[in-house]
Amino acid sequence: MTIGTLLFAFLFLLGLFISIFYMEFGAVAIMGLLIIVPVVMLVLLILQRLRITVAVDSKNPVTEKEEMEKPARAVITLSVENANRILPVTKGIARVRYENLFSGEKGRMKVRFSVDSGKKRDRRIPVVMQNCGNVAIRVESVKIYDYLNIFAWTVGKDFETQNVLVLPPLKDMYLDRDGWYNETEEDSDRFSLYKKGDDPSEIFNVREFADGDKIQTIHWKLSGKTGSLMVKEGSLPLTKVVNIFVDLCVAGDTTKEGRERRHRESNLLVQGIYSVSMYMIENAIPQKYIWYDGRNEVIQERIVEHEEELLWMFQELFKCRITKDAQELVQAYLAWEEGRPLESAMYLTVADHTDLESMGLVRDRLEVMDLRGEKFEV
Repeated sequence: MTIGTLLFAFLFLLGLFISIFYMEFGAVAIMGLLIIVPVVMLVLLILQRLRITVAVDSKNPVTEKEEMEKPARAVITLSVENANRILPVTKGIARVRYENLFSGEKGRMKVRFSVDSGKKRDRRIPVVMQNCGNVAIRVESVKIYDYLNIFAWTVGKDFETQNVLVLPPLKDMYLDRDGWYNETEEDSDRFSLYKKGDDPSEIFNVREFADGDKIQTIHWKLSGKTGSLMVKEGSLPLTKVVNIFVDLCVAGDTTKEGRERRHRESNLLVQGIYSVSMYMIENAIPQKYIWYDGRNEVIQERIVEHEEELLWMFQELFKCRITKDAQELVQAYLAWEEGRPLESAMYLTVADHTDLESMGLVRDRLEVMDLRGEKFEV
């Protein structure tokens, strides 16, 4: 029920009272007008409703914060088309609900719009989000109102939920690129883009012949075309992926200061994952992200080689909850690792893990990166 409805109901009762106690032409005419006006408004609203179509879309499913301290705007688009050539929509209201499961932020909002006759309007709906995560935004209902705000009519409801990833700004990386290439002597379908090797099945580079080069490495066909001896350099085989463990342990309690610290550290965790992954994608290093899903009590694994796969990985990661248990991932990891070959890996965390060795993890094959530092360096 709108304010216009209440106001008109008051005027109607007042007019009815006057017409009963003062049976004059003017009073009866006003009462007749009070009866006709809402009927006309309702008919016009029905005519509008028949020519209105509404759609909801997320034209940009990813938004990146400019600075860690500043909020981001997760934006969806409400498209309203008014095919009626005569009657414009002067007032419409969309009710929106949003929630960031990773950070716990949620809320509701009302968005007002208008559409000229015979026009289509795209209304951007920005949701201000302080923390990183997957923001689920759902338009619960869209209503239009008559010209006196007496009646409202729903033209759409329960639209499909739109998900927008809120990611942090990238941070400078200082990783030893060659150290994470995971060289191998075994057969592989992956080869280094930066280092040559001895695998003749894949050519790393072709150059002119130099003293000390083996005859077997001469590229005879190209040598014949160029008129000088050319040599093939083999490629360096790489193992399948670099294992990267994500520790969802974040410190903080239920106080205001504790919540702020928890959000700050969870943002640093996401920033670290994002920066490490983009660095490795740019350097053609395949990655496998591994984390403990406390909601389903399972170890999750996602392979990332391209930026699209990284975004899919974040969508899955953001469905999980952060935890205060510093040993949660470690214990699940030890159970998951049992019977698997030992490989070097990276452990991303924002928690203090000075006792990883005592918990069963071997430091000499597990590079621990504390993402709370000014720079990421391993």
